[in-house]
Amino acid sequence: MMFLLLVAGIALQAEAQNKDVDKGNEMLKKAMTQTDAYKRQELISKAREQFMKGGLKSQEVSVLVGDAYLDKGDLINAANTYSAATKEDKKIGLKKVAEAYVDQAFAGDDEKAREKNLKKAMQLFGKSGDEKEGARLIGDRYYEQGFDSYDKALDYYIAGEATVKVEQIAAAYKDKGGDNEVKAAEAFLKLKTPEGYQKGGDIYYARKEYQKAIDAYTEGGVAEGVKKYANYLYAEHRDEEADNLIVQLAEKLAEKKKDDELEKLAKEVQGKGSYGLSAKIYDKAGNVAMADKCRAYDALIGFRLEEAKSLFNSSADVEGEKMIDDNIKVLTVLKDLNDEMDQVMKGAPFVSLITDSLTGISTPSPSDQKMVEDYYSTKSIRDQIIKNVYDVSANFAKLDNDNLKKYVKIAFLKFGAVRNILNKDNLAIVKQKTDIKTKDVIL
Repeated sequence: MMFLLLVAGIALQAEAQNKDVDKGNEMLKKAMTQTDAYKRQELISKAREQFMKGGLKSQEVSVLVGDAYLDKGDLINAANTYSAATKEDKKIGLKKVAEAYVDQAFAGDDEKAREKNLKKAMQLFGKSGDEKEGARLIGDRYYEQGFDSYDKALDYYIAGEATVKVEQIAAAYKDKGGDNEVKAAEAFLKLKTPEGYQKGGDIYYARKEYQKAIDAYTEGGVAEGVKKYANYLYAEHRDEEADNLIVQLAEKLAEKKKDDELEKLAKEVQGKGSYGLSAKIYDKAGNVAMADKCRAYDALIGFRLEEAKSLFNSSADVEGEKMIDDNIKVLTVLKDLNDEMDQVMKGAPFVSLITDSLTGISTPSPSDQKMVEDYYSTKSIRDQIIKNVYDVSANFAKLDNDNLKKYVKIAFLKFGAVRNILNKDNLAIVKQKTDIKTKDVIL
């Protein structure tokens, strides 16, 4: 009997509390119809009392009042009221207010008002822990407005890390062509990913805006992109510029701790005969043994013979040291020829480069180039170069080690006259004196 009475009492209490909650809802609804702020606040306070009487906790009441403010469109009071709810309910409530600000922003055409509302929305999305989701939502609203609003959509998609959306906009810009291709490149770069840097760089490269392309490739550590332009520079015999690009790439790869890619790059550079450069890259990859070995061959190519022998000795490369000793007399003659041609080349007039601000391509100054041609057309210099080149051919043939010939050939092919007068494979004479023009003797 007591149990039945207890159950009945609980039921009556619950019914009474439900009535109190209902009364609270009615008062709250009535409060939101009031134009007088004092009367509205008075009814809200009474509604709170009813809710509390009905068994609701203060934080639960804050959600109900916040919802009422939100329905009324009073977003400031809604946000303030939700802030008094539980941690989870506060996040949910602030997110709803943020979404309301977004709706309000796009309800009219006043750009200043829109920016103001979107700023408030992003602040509330941040407080709710949904900043990225909020940014994507705003990005979608701009995207829905069409092509002319893509730039604004892009800013929010970047903030929201909406990679797919950014790529869609970039693709749309690229399809439009013209200056929109630049917008596409910039969009890809904003992703700050290796793929984004490569795609942006590729667009600039196709537009022949090489400096911007290289900046993108280098920043993203896009090895293939940098090497593509470096190879072009090497083909133009602008080795110093190309080497600088490779060094920049190596530094970026080292910064990103991509040792495997560094090793691959060093090996490729080594394969092109740039042993000094490959040594620097091996150093960045932490491969000291290969770096020392490349330094030895770089010394050999530079005819720093004692240094080369010392480096071969320290790296236990007996064969390298022996091939120098066995050919020391011929190598000494070749060193002198190399030094003489270096001196002639250093005596030539300096050629300044004119760089295109758009493409980044540098070309020799025509007036400076004419001075160089006049210098090399001088009979004494012309005759000396031809004699030296022929002597290089004769002494090269005396070397008895094919491996050594490989490195000596690299050393002399840096000179334009050697490339023009001798066979590039075996340094045999292919042009007789009577056939040699001024352009052929330019070092």
